[in-house]
Amino acid sequence: QPASAQVRFGIRGGLTLGKLKFDRDVINSDNRVGWSGGVLLDLNMPVLGIGLEASALYTHRNNRLTDNERVFKRDYIDIPVYVRYRLSLPKVGHVFAPMVFTGPDFSILFSENGPVNYKNKKTYLSWDVGLGADLFNRIRLTGTYGIGISRAMDYIDSEYHGDKIEGKDRFWTLSAAVLF
Repeated sequence: QPASAQVRFGIRGGLTLGKLKFDRDVINSDNRVGWSGGVLLDLNMPVLGIGLEASALYTHRNNRLTDNERVFKRDYIDIPVYVRYRLSLPKVGHVFAPMVFTGPDFSILFSENGPVNYKNKKTYLSWDVGLGADLFNRIRLTGTYGIGISRAMDYIDSEYHGDKIEGKDRFWTLSAAVLF
């Protein structure tokens, strides 16, 4: 019997724990909690276990720099696109189906609130890797680690002779989705 692709839609929400990693040790940031929410499109090839998932998420990130306690906030429209392998477990696959996934995450700056000597990039790219599970084929729980590929912000200050200090996001995301 030929396998046919399954297309489903869903809603997703989650918490993000992130920090900025600067290319020089003159500035540090500590972990701060943010949140995300949005919609997803899920495409599965059931017999093969391979799938694609794309989401459109509104993501709020908080950062606090430890050099002088400056706090700033950034809001993004995130578009992660993942390739996923879902394990098919006999007899329990309809109740519990673990998965691994990876793919790019495109971020578009929506709004910002922070110090003037920090310049946020309008767009940036990260690479995500994650683990998760589908429960009862309707609820998806995932844990993701995102590694910034392009820089998310620059710090420009006369103290460093006008040099740019580049910051890239690193973040953990725990999320839950309901699939229809």
